[in-house]
Amino acid sequence: MRVPQDMTRERRGPSRAQLILVGVVVIAIVLLLSLKGLAVFFTDYLWFSNYHLGEVWSGVLLAKVELWVVFAAIYLAGALTSMVVAQRQGLRQPADHDDELVQRYRAFANRRRWVLPVVLAVVTTLIVASQAPAEWKNWLLFGHSESFPMRDPEFHVNVGFYVFRLPFIEFLISWFFLAAAFTFVLTAVVGYLTGSIQPQRREQRVAPSMKAHLSVLLAVMALIKAIGYYFQRYQLDFSTRGFVEGASYTDVHAQLPAINLLIFISAVACVLFVINIFRQGWVLPVIGLGLWAFISIVLGAIYPAIIQKFVVDPAQGQKELPYIARNIAATRYAYDIADVPSEPYSATANTSSSVEQANLDSLGAARLWGTSTPQQTFGKLQAIRSYYQFPSLSIENDTINGKPTPVIIGVRELNAANLPAQSWVNQHLQFTHGYGVALAPANEISAAGNPIFLIRDLPPTSSGGAPTLTQPQVYYGQGLSGYVIADSRQAEIDYQLPDGASSETHYAGSGGVRLSSLLVRAAFAMRFGDINILVSSLLTTHSRIMFERDLLQRVEMAMPVLHYGSNPYPVIVDGHIDWVINGYTTTANFPYSEQANTQALSSSAPLANTSFNYVRNSVKVVVNAYTGAMHFYVTDPSDPIIQAYEAAFPHVFQPVSAMPAAIASHLRYPSDLLAVQSAMYGIYHVTNPSTFYSGGNAWSLSAQPQNGSISSGSSFSFGGTSQNLMSPIYEMAKVPGTSSPQLALMEAFVPFSQSGGQQNLTGLLFGEASASDPTQLVALTTPSSGQIDGPALVASRIVSATNVSQEITLLDQHGSNVSLGGLTALPLGQNLLWVRPMYVSSQANPLPEIKEVIGVYGTQVAMEPTFAGVLRDIFGVVPSGVQGSSRTSTTATVPSSAAGLLAKADQLYSEAQAALKSGNLGAYQSDIEQIGQILSELKAASVTGKAAG
Repeated sequence: MRVPQDMTRERRGPSRAQLILVGVVVIAIVLLLSLKGLAVFFTDYLWFSNYHLGEVWSGVLLAKVELWVVFAAIYLAGALTSMVVAQRQGLRQPADHDDELVQRYRAFANRRRWVLPVVLAVVTTLIVASQAPAEWKNWLLFGHSESFPMRDPEFHVNVGFYVFRLPFIEFLISWFFLAAAFTFVLTAVVGYLTGSIQPQRREQRVAPSMKAHLSVLLAVMALIKAIGYYFQRYQLDFSTRGFVEGASYTDVHAQLPAINLLIFISAVACVLFVINIFRQGWVLPVIGLGLWAFISIVLGAIYPAIIQKFVVDPAQGQKELPYIARNIAATRYAYDIADVPSEPYSATANTSSSVEQANLDSLGAARLWGTSTPQQTFGKLQAIRSYYQFPSLSIENDTINGKPTPVIIGVRELNAANLPAQSWVNQHLQFTHGYGVALAPANEISAAGNPIFLIRDLPPTSSGGAPTLTQPQVYYGQGLSGYVIADSRQAEIDYQLPDGASSETHYAGSGGVRLSSLLVRAAFAMRFGDINILVSSLLTTHSRIMFERDLLQRVEMAMPVLHYGSNPYPVIVDGHIDWVINGYTTTANFPYSEQANTQALSSSAPLANTSFNYVRNSVKVVVNAYTGAMHFYVTDPSDPIIQAYEAAFPHVFQPVSAMPAAIASHLRYPSDLLAVQSAMYGIYHVTNPSTFYSGGNAWSLSAQPQNGSISSGSSFSFGGTSQNLMSPIYEMAKVPGTSSPQLALMEAFVPFSQSGGQQNLTGLLFGEASASDPTQLVALTTPSSGQIDGPALVASRIVSATNVSQEITLLDQHGSNVSLGGLTALPLGQNLLWVRPMYVSSQANPLPEIKEVIGVYGTQVAMEPTFAGVLRDIFGVVPSGVQGSSRTSTTATVPSSAAGLLAKADQLYSEAQAALKSGNLGAYQSDIEQIGQILSELKAASVTGKAAG
């Protein structure tokens, strides 16, 4: 039989050594599960440090840590103190409890008083404090707040209070109320376990000391609620109750007084709870809560609804006018459309030849190629290899042979999904980069209807005054995922040579992170879940791992406080390729400003997935395609938001004056920004509140002409209209008031209508950019008394014209496909010429070529194989000063004699066969086009000789 000492020994808990062992095992498991997170943390630090952005990494991390530590400490101290006091009070109560759980806990708490309060406080701290780090952006803005040059007209505080301070203050209020509520619940739980709260009793269910304790917590919650109501008043400036956003008549005359009364009631409730600390009853708390609920429902909800229904709605046009005026002023400032110069524009169709003679520079720079349909053409003619592709094309303004010329440019980027073999070496060490660009004038067409490439082939060759590439490798571009490792023992492929060998290189830049040690390699192996990074013998301490190679993901990681444009574009600078990305500062806290209409944006555009009522294109980000180095240039130093971020990260941003001149000369107006601005300008070009309310002069963005028809897609709504919207278009235009054509972004307006049926042109909005002013807007307003075709009507005229419809019927058969390109508007003084290319391609193997150029001038529709022919049909003369508009040979001067022409053709034929064998389809196509041109010249010479004979 066991003696009592043995039984006591058996009931003892685990030994200290066992507890230590269990603790070590738990820590080891946690560390093992956290290894990837630690690897990402460490490798992120290396990435930021390599690009001299450690200030961003440490600044964001410090802000998150500060918030978590401070809020965790506040909550932990408050909750733990409250529970310890509650437990001490409960244990002092008589131990006459029938509840077995209470008896057991009291026995346990007498030995280990701190265990339960500490455990509950720590666990709930992890929950409650976890919300704080997510507010790091608002915390940065709060700590570096700036002023705006305007004040809120209702509460007479600077707009900067709403943008920089109010969001974080509101978080503080909601967080403290949540923390107080958690503390109240935990205190009540401890009170129940210690016997201070016994709901099963008929009398004195709650001990007097616990009543006093809970009254203190309720008083704190009532005080927080009163403070919350005080700051809730400012939220009225974002109300959507009225005709426009912002504090309306009902908000000011009904909702605001109700909130002020709720502040008073909450303060009274706080006082009643304080008094109840001494009275220790339930009457005062019930009175306080009941009064608050009654006032909140009756005055906070019912009364404003009555005022809106019976006072405002019957006379809204009169009651809301002062508030509409506030909204107009705020919205025009918030979207930077307050000072847009507006020029009257008749958009006539003067057929005098003096029109084209006076606008030779505009006509010569007229853009024919777009950026969507020709993407297939670029891919077929210039991708050269399956592992290269052109993810996008861009329109830019370049100087070709001393003249400003619109050019279409595409970067030949790596197509990792189409490598010859998907081995680890191929994917990560050998095929690491794209190579070069293809560039062609956007206003020229070859004899076969293709672009005339001034930069082409592999290796890239330049002609016609185009810039020369000396560093064509592209390690950073669009849509690149995963990682590559450069400068390893495995040579990297640039391109393949005609004999089947490869032109190879070894990376010599500073991009990525150097795999300088076994620890670094192990960290990256853990991050990417790839043991090859750790064990491969092809890697050295000089090898560099490159990740976050997609441009948008890259800059978002480097500077997460900005939003970015969806259309990065390349610029050739000093022989290398740089990418330019637009960076936007936004906020949804600009008082009285209307929320942005982003429905004209592509669904993939970052701004399309952002809620905001203020936007500035304050930053241009330049990313080197070879090293991945990023430079952030401030282009709008007057923006208070970017001023705050400059103060938070003082060594990251540079003034635009520090931007290289070669890049500054290629700045262009952001398409995402103009899409937003034009949607707002169509409504807010009206500044008179009465006219604005009536909506009689409101404009909508034009419907998108697609192959002459209007299809349903994205919608724009203001009062109910919904239709597919026209996207902004880049073109070389001489806007009235300028002396020469500039690359401009154009958007067209039509009258607003509920059905969207109005399609006559009411105005055009042009955005231009320069190094001194990257966001210049000018509006052209057409006469309201006349009928001028908008883009959708112009598109309808094109497809209904007999000569066009017959040509489409003729070409759109027997395996061919006809499509119409983008419709551009070309201002010619007070006259307007619309231009649209016609593409023809094979259905089986699409290679879109421009076969016809269509011009619309008033009601006249002309279609010719050349743009010069279109101008001849419209104006009656062939403008000799228009350069590059007619179909141009892709070859240089050829010998004039027949023998010389035949010799040249023979040489080109041999080169074409060699190019075909090597797989260089771009060179093959070029040679064939030149042979065709020579044959045309021989034919012309033969006809001329016969005529002479």
